[in-house]
Amino acid sequence: MALTKKLSALPLVVGLAMGGAAFAATTTHDTAHTTAKATAHTMSLAAVSDPKDTLTKAKVEDTKGDSVGTVDEVMFDKKGKPSSLKVDVGSFLGVGGKDVAMKASAFKFDSDRKVLITSMTKDQIKKLPEVKS
Repeated sequence: MALTKKLSALPLVVGLAMGGAAFAATTTHDTAHTTAKATAHTMSLAAVSDPKDTLTKAKVEDTKGDSVGTVDEVMFDKKGKPSSLKVDVGSFLGVGGKDVAMKASAFKFDSDRKVLITSMTKDQIKKLPEVKS
């Protein structure tokens, strides 16, 4: 009789063990899925084809994804590569901001989203000297 009780409890124990393992596997998978971050496809501005058309009027963001401004003008070196950008920062619909010059090396271009990314914050950029047109 003792053997019968042990055998009848065996499917319950196995079922609980397998259910727990399945739950653990599902939980681990879901956690890994929600914490994974997409890799941005960024490149230096020198690698951008047709930089004048591509970069002019492009949005500028900081590394957190916050809006910093927009590119008003692209300046080129003697080899035709972007050397600096005139960025409109702090304006709303073109009013109340200022233009600042920033080196092209301060940016990466996200080719998927067509935006420029800088490690500087909006406040840091606002402190740069204004460039007069």
